[in-house]
Amino acid sequence: MKKWFTVVIAFALTLIMGFATVGCGKELIGFDIELAKAVAAKLDLSVEFIEIDWDVKEAELENKSIDVAWNGFTYTEERDHGYFDEERNKQIGGLDFSGMYMKNKQVGIVKKENAQKFATFEGQSQAKSFVAEMGSAGLATVREVFGKTAVGVDKQLTVFNEVSSGTADIGVIDAVMAGYYVTAESSAYYNTLAVVEIESAEEEFYAIGCREGSNLPAVLNQILAGMWADGTIAEIAAKYGLQNVLVNDFGTYDENYTAPDAGDFAEIAEKGKLVVGYTLFAPMAYKG
Repeated sequence: MKKWFTVVIAFALTLIMGFATVGCGKELIGFDIELAKAVAAKLDLSVEFIEIDWDVKEAELENKSIDVAWNGFTYTEERDHGYFDEERNKQIGGLDFSGMYMKNKQVGIVKKENAQKFATFEGQSQAKSFVAEMGSAGLATVREVFGKTAVGVDKQLTVFNEVSSGTADIGVIDAVMAGYYVTAESSAYYNTLAVVEIESAEEEFYAIGCREGSNLPAVLNQILAGMWADGTIAEIAAKYGLQNVLVNDFGTYDENYTAPDAGDFAEIAEKGKLVVGYTLFAPMAYKG
């Protein structure tokens, strides 16, 4: 799936999804969660959310433990076509993706007293240790931008703890998440941590990951295109302050579209349930 996209205001979808969760506690909420529920309702499906190890999301999709990886999943051509993952020392098979729905970028998280020290690329390059979630775009950014290896942790949320405790100098996470946990005055780490820009980090885009050869992305794109047109995606995004980072890469809504009666989607429709894999990752998926 290679398309150009238009930046606007939009969001996403529902099915067996693999994605990352944040925190503990109450009701599972977040942009991706609400969007997935809305998409499932359009398809007359129930939704089951399963917290997964993000590092093995590809295997979870392949063995059909989940139908989609949907939790701030960064689209890359490598993930689309398959690649050798140096951190995991194994070949990662290709996936198929929905259209892209949100802008993102990798940023650095540092102790507040170190913000000036690590404000530039030169300063960041002198850091003794980096930390990022296993299997994430953050881990790849440390390798590609700084030529170093980051310590891999189980969740993006753990990155904050590693930096706060001094175990790592710089954590690399999604800007969307950093905005929720660090830069907002009401956030948990506002007084102790700071966000620093990574100059060479390129703009990224989230998409929904599906098994290679699946017909599910086409179904999701059609439903999401309709939800973009009727304002549903914008409405959900506004609840989480994400309306300015949405993009619409779903294509044109077709009123006469008929969902396929074979392949992945037919299997999902027959069981009547969309299974979503996730990890804790506010504001995309978290307990609140």
